[in-house]
Amino acid sequence: MYGFHHVTHLANSETLWEKLSAWYQNSLLCELLNYIGDTYFSVQFDAYDNFSISSEAGVTVRNTILAAMLGIVIAAVMTAYYRNDRGPGGFVRHLLKEEVYSPEKAKTLLELGYFRNPTIRRELARGSTLRMVVRCREAEEAALAAEEPANNLQNGVKKRKTYARKTTKIDFRTAHFYIPEELRHRADVRFDKKGSDWGRVIATAIVTIGVASALCWLLPDVLHLADNLINILSPS
Repeated sequence: MYGFHHVTHLANSETLWEKLSAWYQNSLLCELLNYIGDTYFSVQFDAYDNFSISSEAGVTVRNTILAAMLGIVIAAVMTAYYRNDRGPGGFVRHLLKEEVYSPEKAKTLLELGYFRNPTIRRELARGSTLRMVVRCREAEEAALAAEEPANNLQNGVKKRKTYARKTTKIDFRTAHFYIPEELRHRADVRFDKKGSDWGRVIATAIVTIGVASALCWLLPDVLHLADNLINILSPS
């Protein structure tokens, strides 16, 4: 019975996806995106005397340029996210301002004013970029206490001691956080506020889109120029 419902559910999911795909193919959004792609991001190679390029190469080159463009935009968005005042960047800058550089000076999220911030709690709970510079005193103490030799003396021969670090769940009601002194400079540089506003992200996206469109438009002409240069330099 369960299997029947499971198969039926998958069939319904596929049907829903097909409906969405059919709607998109006949929608104004699809026409708009196709128009933008064909007008501003089309790469059409011509016939050249000294080398040949297939018609499919234009699509491949265009997709490569668009993928690089998307990667740059995503990187800009992630940078702004991590440096945001209420995000990881703001949290790190607050720790630096409070000069919390040792376990003895560590403070709780409540003391720092970030206890009700779900973004900070989520970033601290996993192995994120934030955890590369921020330490939890209780988690380090628990990990240190859990370190035990994996191998003891056997047959009178002392073997190398190996340790296993236990992952400790953080209790944000009592956990204390700090930035080690040796990571102070790295945290300051990585989460610097300068150049992290969303306006810069928009500017980066506009410039990146413009450059990508220019590459798609100029690349065939560059190949024509290279082809003509080869003809000029080649002996007759």
